[in-house]
Amino acid sequence: MDKGFLARVTSPPLNHDTEANLMNNESDKNYISVGSWMLMMLVTAIPCIGLIMIFVWAFTGDNESRKNYYRAILAWVGVVAVLFVILALIGQWPAGQKHIEDLIHRK
Repeated sequence: MDKGFLARVTSPPLNHDTEANLMNNESDKNYISVGSWMLMMLVTAIPCIGLIMIFVWAFTGDNESRKNYYRAILAWVGVVAVLFVILALIGQWPAGQKHIEDLIHRK
């Protein structure tokens, strides 16, 4: 087994003050409150404005957590777009093949 895993599992529990500081460390530049996440998700649900804000939040600001989250969303949008194009091309393959055969046989 991984020794780091055993150290984490068997380490003594943190005291209450340390747990509170870990959970509510607002001085951390990557900390985002639940309310902020909810507001950002609401804004991204608005058509057009949401798409613009995804790009803004993905590439601006100091919060690495927020930037990585929205970059991941853009990556998934890219994956879905590529799959959509591939499936559209596969669906059009028989029609394209027939068109090429018609052009060949017309000569």
